[in-house]
Amino acid sequence: MTQTGARMNVAPEIIFLSGSLSEDSKTRLIADWCAGQCVGRGALTHVFLGTDLEFPFYRPGAAARDRPEIRDYLRAMERADAVVLVSPAYHGGVSGLLKNAIDYVNELADADRPLLDGRAIGCIAVARGEQGATSTLAMLRTIGHALRGWPTPLGVALSNEQAHTDSGGAPVVERTRAQLKVMLGQVISHSRITARRRASRTPAGTRR
Repeated sequence: MTQTGARMNVAPEIIFLSGSLSEDSKTRLIADWCAGQCVGRGALTHVFLGTDLEFPFYRPGAAARDRPEIRDYLRAMERADAVVLVSPAYHGGVSGLLKNAIDYVNELADADRPLLDGRAIGCIAVARGEQGATSTLAMLRTIGHALRGWPTPLGVALSNEQAHTDSGGAPVVERTRAQLKVMLGQVISHSRITARRRASRTPAGTRR
């Protein structure tokens, strides 16, 4: 961490949640590509793949929170300066896997930064058809607001060829790449502000 005058330069920490269990899913490939774009702009990133999110069904206060993988996930979400949600469209909505993982964020309701309060939330929906992509994107944005976060002005709904990627995982359609880069730019801009605020606090949540 460096400091120039009164302004600190802190690398923002951005969490990506991929809501598909398929290893070669477009959802996973796009999440990985987006994370790489953020790293290239100075952010620290962590991608939770679908296999990382195979938690028991959420029950408030249940002992399942004591599982190490859930504790690690909640610590990452609590520390995050921004979150990007990437979901396949299943019957017009968010995948159950991703929704269940998001439900666990309720365990952060009493944290110093409750839920995802004040954090930028990028939303990406991936579907075979336009209707499913659009309705899933709307659901992701609604969830972001419910978690007290700030969904970015641009959300991205990808359908059919718009979601195709090359062998390296990069979107092949120029418009898709452009949309994702704009949205990620909004995530990074907001997350830098959030990161500076986080760094100005002690672990107990009081300002130095």
